[in-house]
Amino acid sequence: MELNRDVARRGIIGAAVFLLLATVAYIGLAFISTVVFSIFLYYAVRPLYRYLCRLGFPRRLGAFTALVSFGTPFLALIGYTAAIVVFEIENLLESNDIATEAQADITDELDIGSLSVQELQTQLSNVDALPSLETVADMLFDVTGTVSGLFLQLLIIIFAVYYMLVDGPQLVSWFVDTYDDDGLLRTYMTVVDSELSATLFGNIANIFVTGIIAIVSFLGFNLLVPSTIAVPFPVLAGILIGVGTLIPVIGIKLVYLPIVAGIGANAWLVDKPGLIVPVVGLLVFSAIVLDFIPDLFIRAQFSGEKTHSGLLMIAYIVGPSLFGFYGLFLLPILLILGINAITILVPYVLSGESQTPEQSTLSEFS
Repeated sequence: MELNRDVARRGIIGAAVFLLLATVAYIGLAFISTVVFSIFLYYAVRPLYRYLCRLGFPRRLGAFTALVSFGTPFLALIGYTAAIVVFEIENLLESNDIATEAQADITDELDIGSLSVQELQTQLSNVDALPSLETVADMLFDVTGTVSGLFLQLLIIIFAVYYMLVDGPQLVSWFVDTYDDDGLLRTYMTVVDSELSATLFGNIANIFVTGIIAIVSFLGFNLLVPSTIAVPFPVLAGILIGVGTLIPVIGIKLVYLPIVAGIGANAWLVDKPGLIVPVVGLLVFSAIVLDFIPDLFIRAQFSGEKTHSGLLMIAYIVGPSLFGFYGLFLLPILLILGINAITILVPYVLSGESQTPEQSTLSEFS
């Protein structure tokens, strides 16, 4: 009888813990984008934080300094980059008469019930009729709500990263000391941590470094040459160069070769052979500075040690299409968690023995 009461008590406590964890998971899913950006920013800032700690900075001061000097400006750079991409894509669509069709499709999708978006646009475009005070107030409330929501998410990200830097190692140590008798979870978490650090920080650093170099190069090129052979949408082209680094060997070439071919064709059509010289110079510069050097040095310095680059490339491409912008980071995280779960945790589940993970590469099967 006493045993049954003990089992029942444990079952009740277990059910309560399960409900509590399910509630936490539900809240986490509601803020999934914030959680993903916090993880990404943590791995982006951690190298600087550890360097400051080695210099003698206290943990809290080192975390604060790393966030202020790198983390917050990095988030601002991401936001600015996203805004520039949207702006230049809009210009590109307008220049190719695609925006009208896209706008019509969006308008049709938003016509819900008796609400006609087209009629609403017509009314708002009538400059003779000034909006009422109530309309202005609603617009201000909407804008204020959006800004407040973004500011709240930014605060959550900054505080989450701060405490992950300061108290994260202690929390992990407590967890493995309490629940990991044979060291299996410690091995799994160590490998995952190393791969996430190399992948999230390394590949994104590669994107930003290469993209910034490309943007500056294209803008500088446009200042030195006539508009006939200017690089179209230089900021967007530079960002595409950065994103192209996710595809080894050919990714960057898929961007700069069509650009050089296009402006070279313009130089030929205007019958000015002298303009071919700067075009060839841009080709050589892109091949060496934008393509060869980043792929040889930056990728070698910042790349995952075990996760196959082809799988990472697919994750970077598929992630945004499935989850939106934050999918660029979420799907690689899930990929790394899944691969190491298969190589470390599954053998233990099947055989009861821990094994050192050794991931094969595709070249071993050729």
